[in-house]
Amino acid sequence: MSKRLRISNAEFNVLKVMAEKDIDWTWMILDRTLAVRGIPGFSNVANIVTSLVNNGMVDIVYSEENAKPRYRVSVQGHQFLSKQEAQQSQWLPHLKQTG
Repeated sequence: MSKRLRISNAEFNVLKVMAEKDIDWTWMILDRTLAVRGIPGFSNVANIVTSLVNNGMVDIVYSEENAKPRYRVSVQGHQFLSKQEAQQSQWLPHLKQTG
């Protein structure tokens, strides 16, 4: 039996934003991006990203050029988002028919 991962809506939103660009995110840039877009989670990014790292959704990227660590969506995080999108697309036709 496979273990089903559960993440909060805030974590899911942060993960989706991070996956939009293939960059190494800092907390500051991610926090600013969330705030500008009005996405819940800004001002709590450090805790959210730490939780995503602990769940294997985000990798920490260390670099000699940067004193602070940066973060990037892991393979597992991309797979999780793909599964969520597939599940959502299965429901959309059904919702359109009943709505």
